Amino acid sequence: MPPLSGTSEPEEPPSIGSRFESWTKRNLLVVVLVFAALLLSSVITIGSSVAGIREWYTETFNWRESEYAKLTGLQAGFSMEMFKKRLGDPVFRNTVPESKRKLTQSTFAGRGYWAHIISDELDVVLAYSVTSCDQDFQPTFTTRTSPPSTITLNKTPFPGVGLGDNARTEIFISGATSNSYVYQFLYQGNPSGYKTYGWGLNDACPWYPADGKRDLPDSWAGWFLGSEGVEFQQKKEPGPKMRELLAVSTVNTYMETAQFAAMSEQQIKELYPAQLGVDRVTVRTYPLADTND
Repeated sequence: MPPLSGTSEPEEPPSIGSRFESWTKRNLLVVVLVFAALLLSSVITIGSSVAGIREWYTETFNWRESEYAKLTGLQAGFSMEMFKKRLGDPVFRNTVPESKRKLTQSTFAGRGYWAHIISDELDVVLAYSVTSCDQDFQPTFTTRTSPPSTITLNKTPFPGVGLGDNARTEIFISGATSNSYVYQFLYQGNPSGYKTYGWGLNDACPWYPADGKRDLPDSWAGWFLGSEGVEFQQKKEPGPKMRELLAVSTVNTYMETAQFAAMSEQQIKELYPAQLGVDRVTVRTYPLADTND
């Protein structure tokens, strides 16, 4: 049947698209805010992803540089809180044996290294040392001596330190369970900022030869028990065999004291009655993190 005169077909309802367009025109501010929120969320998500990738890269490939910066950014004279902020909580803590003062030694376990500090009653760090156990972990420390010297652990041999001629040398090679060590230390007064610096071999970690061939513990033990070693213990004068061993021994330990903390051999011995740095007998039950990355 044809439509009646004067009537028209009913209009179709507006589409969803047109209604949304109309709504956005009336609520432009809301649309802008929603868009901004979505954009910000996307930026945050992308930023988190980038940060995660950067952290993964550092942990996997660049962790040594990160650890080097952490260790070289610390120094004796800082507070215990500063060390804990950088290194976390110590895994071992006990008193310094034979000390006349109330001194505490704290040992931090790193990724292939030990950090060791000695602090006083006010938690001021009087001495700070690092011992590297991984041959590829080679932080570099610079002494404030005259002249200054750079010491790279597991890379710099004793003569490479350049301060040995005026340094005091201490050597003990144990035939039993005591610590074995070879180390040197130097105090210059004002030229060294009234700080003492030390470097050497600590048997809490392996001893790596510069030539890559020698068994250093056996070589040092043979020298120590020989005539030249016995004579050195009496006169403290190095002979040719000792100089040869020093030349092929890369130091694995660096140490520095706070200003005025150790201005004599006696005061150094109060801080370190035997081993310079971390004590092997203390840490031998604690495994270091795997460094074969």
